Amino acid sequence: MKKLLLATMMVFILSFALVTAQENEVTKEYTLWIGGHYTDFTDFSKKVGEYDLGDEDALPELKGSYRFRSGEYLLNIDGHYYDKNNISGRYSQRWADRIKGDIYYRSLVRQEEQDLLGNLSARELIGENPGGKILTHELLDEGADYNTHRREFGGNAEVLISRKNNVRMMAAHRSILKTGDEQKIANSHCFSCHVTSKSAEVDKRTDEFEVGLQADVNDFTFAYKFGYRYFQSRANNASAYYDAAVHPVNGGSGAEFGSRQVFNDTTVVFGTYPETRKFSHKVRAKGKLGKGSFSGSLGYSTTENLNTDVASTAWSGAALYAIPLNSKTRAIARVAGVRYKTDDPFIDLPTFRDGRPGPTYSFDFTRYSSLDRNDFKGSLEIISRLNRTTTVSGLLGYNMIDRHDYPVPDGDDQTTGKLFAQARVKYRKGLKFSARAKYRMEMISDPFTSGRGLFEASGRDAGVGPIPEPFSFIFYWQREALRYQDITIYPTDVHDFDFGLTYRPDNKMSVNFGLKAKFDKNGDLDSLDVEHSMYQPNLALTLTPDPKWSMSAGYTFGHYKSRGPVAVALFDG
Repeated sequence: MKKLLLATMMVFILSFALVTAQENEVTKEYTLWIGGHYTDFTDFSKKVGEYDLGDEDALPELKGSYRFRSGEYLLNIDGHYYDKNNISGRYSQRWADRIKGDIYYRSLVRQEEQDLLGNLSARELIGENPGGKILTHELLDEGADYNTHRREFGGNAEVLISRKNNVRMMAAHRSILKTGDEQKIANSHCFSCHVTSKSAEVDKRTDEFEVGLQADVNDFTFAYKFGYRYFQSRANNASAYYDAAVHPVNGGSGAEFGSRQVFNDTTVVFGTYPETRKFSHKVRAKGKLGKGSFSGSLGYSTTENLNTDVASTAWSGAALYAIPLNSKTRAIARVAGVRYKTDDPFIDLPTFRDGRPGPTYSFDFTRYSSLDRNDFKGSLEIISRLNRTTTVSGLLGYNMIDRHDYPVPDGDDQTTGKLFAQARVKYRKGLKFSARAKYRMEMISDPFTSGRGLFEASGRDAGVGPIPEPFSFIFYWQREALRYQDITIYPTDVHDFDFGLTYRPDNKMSVNFGLKAKFDKNGDLDSLDVEHSMYQPNLALTLTPDPKWSMSAGYTFGHYKSRGPVAVALFDG
């Protein structure tokens, strides 16, 4: 069970705006927002304030904007300073419908925190006395304070090429840089059960480019977009020493135990990131169809890991059709589907017990990806305006996921199904009062699981198979057949609530209250219960004494609770 509590108070928020208008239709608007924020970590770890600097001091905060309009030309500049590592800004301009574009920058910091590995301490018992097998852990960077800094910048542009058929060309670029340090964990195999943790450099970069063309033909609009994405980690690879393989109790039999390991008494690079390249193509269409309107798209992409020559492909498609049923009601139908296929590489492993007397085994295998799947979704939504104040909507849908290589017994016969429904109501009485409420439920059958990933059946050796000659014991790999418990973090039932209301007694004051709550669970597992819950109320007050000044204060409270499987170290299987 895990509880997290985060309380954040926003105080001393002032806004200042200046608007000027002249006879030549030039308009300028300036906005300045000055405030501050404070986060309390009392009795809680930095992980609670995951996207803060980790300081408990009150920190200043600043927002600003500039608007300029002259005829058909519009210029916008926005900026937000939260702290030295959480900054955002955007510059955009538009000249009628001929040219438009923008550039932006945003950055944030994340507190990764250190796993102290405190749950990794165990020792074998022989009767009631400690035995020789022991699980140990070692922090090679004890006290490390991990954090990463993510920066993203990019831009896009659109140009009208021809008025005839409204031909337009679009281009976009985005780059993401992530730097800092992170925790990486290596584990020597069962002969020593020695877990080590160390710091590793983070220096990742993603570059993405898109270019497209769009045109109108009669009542239809057609578009094509080409995309390219490249990811690379420029940090030095982390390495770890794997202990010399010996008998865990008496320290002998090195040759025998070494023949059973892939890595033995050597330093190996681990936890490497792929170098990936992706090409994508997408066509879109929209227009009128009968009494309604439709939109649809078809896409194809290929992604390749340049370090391993393993590639995957994806086909995707989506369509939407909206039609009015009467003057107050309309229906929206949506369908979407995607098919993923990944290469199946052959994994060549050292022969088990190679060069030793007695039986040897080959554990070479072909790796089939659980990413391979067909994913289809369909839904129907009805939206109706009952009267001048109230609008209601209802949605019903179904999602089916058919995985090609499902890693569970009889997985080829299992399909994940999700039935979802949603009800929403909106109420507005003039400008003084408005309210909204939404409820969504999901019922999932056969969510993705790790098949037989936990627990051995009682009786231990029963069903393992014959003991290999000339030994008097079974091998650890034979114990895989004893596991029976499927494990998962995915729920079978989900309930999601969202409520909010706004009260404006006059044009100088507004009060906002909201409440979000979510509950989910999985009760289909034989020996486990997986549950999550979340409550998040919020309250905000805004005062505007005159058009140039406003003051705001708000409070948000979050309570999160989880119940899930916990791994406990066991010896002898």
